[in-house]
Amino acid sequence: MRRPRAVSPRRQVPRTKVAVPGPPADLVSRPRLLAVLDRVHEAGLVFVGAPAGFGKTVLLAEWARRRGRGAVAWLAADADDNDDRLFWSAVLEALARSGRFADGDPLRFLAVPESPSTDLAFLAELADVLDTLPEPLVLVLDSAHEITSPEPWRGLRTLVRHQPAGLCLAVSSRREPPLPLGRARLADRLVEIGAEQLRFTAGEAEALFGAADPAIPRDQVAPLVDRTGGWPAGLRLAAASAARHGSLWDFDTGRDGAALAYLTDEVLAPLAPEQRELLRTISVCDDVPAGLAPVLCGRADTEAMLHELSGPSVRAVDSDGSPPHHRVTPLLRTYLRAELHRRAPDRARTLHATAARWFAGHDRPAPALLHSVCAGNPSRVGELLRAHAVPLFLAGEHQILRLALAEVEDRRVAADPLMALVSAALSLEAAETSAAGLRLAWADAVWPDRPSAELFVLRQLARSRLAQLDRTPAQARRAAGQIDEGLGTGLDELAAAHRASALADREEARQTLERILAAAEEHEQTVTVAYCLAALAEIACHDGDYPEMAQFARRAGNVQPPQDSPRSFQRAQAAALLAYGALVRGEPEDCVRHAKRVAQWLGDAPARAARTLRLFAETLRGAAEFELGGWHSGLRRMRRARRRLGTSRSCPAHHAVLCAVLEHRAALRLGAAGQAKEAVRWAAPALAGSGEELLVRARTQLRLGRRHAASSVLRALAEDEAPMTLPWAAIEATLTRVQAALAAEAPERAARLLDDALRAAGPAGVRFPFVFAPPDLVRFLTSRLGALGTGERFAGEILAVRRRLRTPPMPEPLTERERGVLRLLPTQRSIDEIAEDLTVSPNTVKTHVRGIYAKLAVRSRREAVAVARERGLLDAEVPGFAG
Repeated sequence: MRRPRAVSPRRQVPRTKVAVPGPPADLVSRPRLLAVLDRVHEAGLVFVGAPAGFGKTVLLAEWARRRGRGAVAWLAADADDNDDRLFWSAVLEALARSGRFADGDPLRFLAVPESPSTDLAFLAELADVLDTLPEPLVLVLDSAHEITSPEPWRGLRTLVRHQPAGLCLAVSSRREPPLPLGRARLADRLVEIGAEQLRFTAGEAEALFGAADPAIPRDQVAPLVDRTGGWPAGLRLAAASAARHGSLWDFDTGRDGAALAYLTDEVLAPLAPEQRELLRTISVCDDVPAGLAPVLCGRADTEAMLHELSGPSVRAVDSDGSPPHHRVTPLLRTYLRAELHRRAPDRARTLHATAARWFAGHDRPAPALLHSVCAGNPSRVGELLRAHAVPLFLAGEHQILRLALAEVEDRRVAADPLMALVSAALSLEAAETSAAGLRLAWADAVWPDRPSAELFVLRQLARSRLAQLDRTPAQARRAAGQIDEGLGTGLDELAAAHRASALADREEARQTLERILAAAEEHEQTVTVAYCLAALAEIACHDGDYPEMAQFARRAGNVQPPQDSPRSFQRAQAAALLAYGALVRGEPEDCVRHAKRVAQWLGDAPARAARTLRLFAETLRGAAEFELGGWHSGLRRMRRARRRLGTSRSCPAHHAVLCAVLEHRAALRLGAAGQAKEAVRWAAPALAGSGEELLVRARTQLRLGRRHAASSVLRALAEDEAPMTLPWAAIEATLTRVQAALAAEAPERAARLLDDALRAAGPAGVRFPFVFAPPDLVRFLTSRLGALGTGERFAGEILAVRRRLRTPPMPEPLTERERGVLRLLPTQRSIDEIAEDLTVSPNTVKTHVRGIYAKLAVRSRREAVAVARERGLLDAEVPGFAG
């Protein structure tokens, strides 16, 4: 006779425990992860595993809401679920509330036995009920790490083993649950999402911060994602901190109370006291190599503890390598370190001093110097600087050197020629030539009678760099030629690079720099590597190899970490060349993006080279904005940059030529003939005798309708009577000849010239003159499709770029007379008074006013003034390079 099983009523379950949570106010939908979860029916088991704050609940709840009523049963686990009967009561309640079971369904009357997880009959009955469902129901068990009792897990394992067709189990937990996940992985029946997948991408972070108030600037998003490791909770804490304080300063410096409370409650509280103390102690170091932690903590078991803290359920420490290096996760480290310095400053200094000794003893001068600075030990900082300053400078450890020199104080730096020269070199990296000159004077004032070779060459290099940044090209070449190389110092490669960059023969310079670059990379001399790459990018620019120019510039910009210094002339130089390359490729959005970075890297650096680089970047940005449809603002930006610089003699000839060619081109297209003339006059010394001088003359003649005069100039250009300063301008000149041929109704000649232009432009990727060509030339190119031979593919690329950009048609330009009348409209003068000012008849003024109204699409004087101001036609000059 079968023995009856003991049953009891179901336990009461709070409704919130079995309800799908609502979306947070700052929900960022994550389609890439939702698509992974949608594979649940192929697998039958889902595990979302990560430490606290990774958004497991938010993700599963969004997925549940998307699936709709009747598809998901939700159970939020807590400590009460360690009671086996309460747990299974909650499971049955969650299933019943899913909307899948009718009022009379057997599941609603299923009783919970005294020991449900060991009652096979109860579990079989539940499995039978689930088997009858026509479509599988997903049971989400959220926060499953709260269940530490083995009984509920035993019952779940049994249920999973039965594999009822109507059940899919989805578990979220901070640690791997005691379910047969290994077997499910082997059978490909497990959908798994871990911490790495849950980390926010830069795009997801931008979506989160876009809704923040105040919004976090876009250029701060990627660095913030790096600092937080993409940890969703960290990013949400950052957004909340910015909303409270108006900036990220409190969050980034470990001073945000809400962030500290979250880290304390969610990350640190579950840890053992000795684990928390270990994290607090090693937080003084960004990087903890094997062997350092025991010295800092005075414990022999620290490596084992660090291994536990780097496990998937905690992730408070990142460990890699063999022997392992450890790092407390960035955000946690920031707050632990800030707390340590606030609450126990003496202990913090002692720990830094201990770390400094350890790193010095293990031949790690950079962290040894940094920790000596943090320990507040100026004498030890001075010793380390004298021993290691030059190698650290060459290795690119500039921020550490700046901190160390600030700790030593100016009076001690001024008394030591080595420190003074290193300080000058750091100032020159930021194009701060005035500060560099002062420090060079300090070095000269205490110069020893018998300087070391290293000291001697270091001063020569500083003077060469100063000449490059603030003197004429001839002076720069002379200073570079005076550098001694091959003296057996660590500076030999940088000295050779300076001398090579001043060579008149570009091919010889290129080959020499490539040899030096290979050696510098082998010796990990970051500064020499960056210098060689920047010089090679400039050579490629002059040679018209724009793809190689962009490649070298990109590498130069990536050599040093961007957080190393708020200013860097070399990074600005790389960004400017990347902007140039983007414009030449016909990618104006990228051009604007890179050009903005030039201003960020330069700041207000006073060096002559910095001023000309600003002109270069602002002109490129103005040209790109013009082609994107910001015709007036782009043209105004180019003019403002040029006027701010002053005479063109103060910048390299190729910069002056480029700026004049781009501004003249845009001004002519918009009908601003006066500005076009002004740009050419400004660059006259650089343009004299160049092919670009003929190009701008031909453009002007064509614009005035003087076809024969333009053709005469273009013939001289075609016969190579004048060399081109800008390689891509030769393609622009050929296209100008195409326009002239079309105007002369000579389509065969136009076709031949177009083929020539495409053949020349294709290998170098020069799309700019085609993508932003006048409409008649684009129509002709389109009509020739199918008959372009080898240029067919490149022509297709050009037209595809044009379609993607979708720039609006350029408005009909105002004539010079119309511009003159427009400038007087805001003065409230009458028509007769304007006519008197311009020495024309009132009827002529009325004609011009009607033309202005038609071209601006307005009907009144007030509207005309408003639209003109909006388009920048009446804006006053603004000093500097704003915006």
